[in-house]
Amino acid sequence: MLELQDVQQVFAAQQANRRALAQTTAEQRIERLLRLRGEVERRAADIGAAINADLGRPVDNRDEINTVLGSIDRIQAGLAEWMAPLEVPRTPGLPQAKGVYVRYEARGVVLLFGTWDFPIGMFFSPFVQAVAAGNTVLGKTSSMAPATGKVVGEIVSAVFPPEEAIAYSDGDVSTPEGQRLLRDVLLDLPVDHIFLTGSPKVGSAIVAAASKHLATFTVELGGKSPVIVDDTADLDKVAEALLGLKIYNHGQTCLSADYLWVPPHRRDELIEKYTAAVQAAYYEDGVYQWQRDGRFVDRRNFDRVKGYLDEAVGKGAKVAFGGSSDADALVVEPTVLTDIPLDTGVIREELFGPVLPVLTYTDEQEIYEHSAALGKPLGFYIFSSDDEFVERVLANTTSGGVTVNGGMLHWVEENLPFGGVNSSGYGRYHGVWGFRELSNARSVFHALA
Repeated sequence: MLELQDVQQVFAAQQANRRALAQTTAEQRIERLLRLRGEVERRAADIGAAINADLGRPVDNRDEINTVLGSIDRIQAGLAEWMAPLEVPRTPGLPQAKGVYVRYEARGVVLLFGTWDFPIGMFFSPFVQAVAAGNTVLGKTSSMAPATGKVVGEIVSAVFPPEEAIAYSDGDVSTPEGQRLLRDVLLDLPVDHIFLTGSPKVGSAIVAAASKHLATFTVELGGKSPVIVDDTADLDKVAEALLGLKIYNHGQTCLSADYLWVPPHRRDELIEKYTAAVQAAYYEDGVYQWQRDGRFVDRRNFDRVKGYLDEAVGKGAKVAFGGSSDADALVVEPTVLTDIPLDTGVIREELFGPVLPVLTYTDEQEIYEHSAALGKPLGFYIFSSDDEFVERVLANTTSGGVTVNGGMLHWVEENLPFGGVNSSGYGRYHGVWGFRELSNARSVFHALA
């Protein structure tokens, strides 16, 4: 278990080193990131085995590894340009200036909290951007993915000395001792920036902790991300996208589709196409092959989603597909629900599981009012060939990001700023946006002497 003295020693070393690290060149930062890239590649088999142990995903699944490598490659290509002073026009009437520009400077010590659903990608994505911005990193991996957390800590320590970056992999925040670690150790440090991917409950604690020291913060949380289908949508494309939006990682994705709206006369056809796609991808001889994708991270999450499902059925929801579960394997079969009462957990709470509630609408206002009542989600998905419909939905709703006629593409495209809004998070990262998020934009007006 982490001890207060150990954490404080590392924090003091990072504080002492932050000025030197902030003055490193693009070439020096890229050199560090390329060493990290090589270490991630070298440990690919260990990463696959660890993720399999924690989440049941196939050992040869490289999705998270490729995310990290791709992020480093994009930083390598753009960092020198990102670090250059950004010149801005001088306002007429002000003194003549030698230069009017913005310098992007390191924030200092970044306290980074990883997550368990994508324990490699969602730790290293912000990590590499913090390093690119010239910060030191005090990292904490999720105790719910202990095998992967151990590998992450080993990778970081193989590349970076503690005064530059470290990743702690112990401390279960669901236990009293883990709460002490979070509250009295990590969150009591006067760091310069806090970055969290996690739940709204922990996000609130992070924001409160940041306020004590007036640290800046980035929190990426999630929410009830809807899928909106209209009369003009290509249902084959919708069904294909839903495989990733609803089933991938057993539905444990912050951008997962939480529920779906479709016109009544298209509902059954869409369900038929979606369930056929699910069966083709994840079933053999009529049996769900969960090992092709993964399982719940723990019994608590299994019980939570199973409880939502049982409650909905108990209140009159109909199971159009699936519905079975296996507590020993920690899996719930991909499930489609219809005729769902709106006061049930599957409608009110973020699911984080492979259950798809399908709602029907005859008036677009139903979508807008319902979406607003559930808060501002991290993602929003619209399927339509009608640009006017798309524009109306965009104008009447809000979210962190939107993908039209696809799944999670606003996350994949690193030239777009990624993040939430209010209940789904605060701040933006990916690509140059992450570099800027983890930098201080320092304004300089250099008048003539």
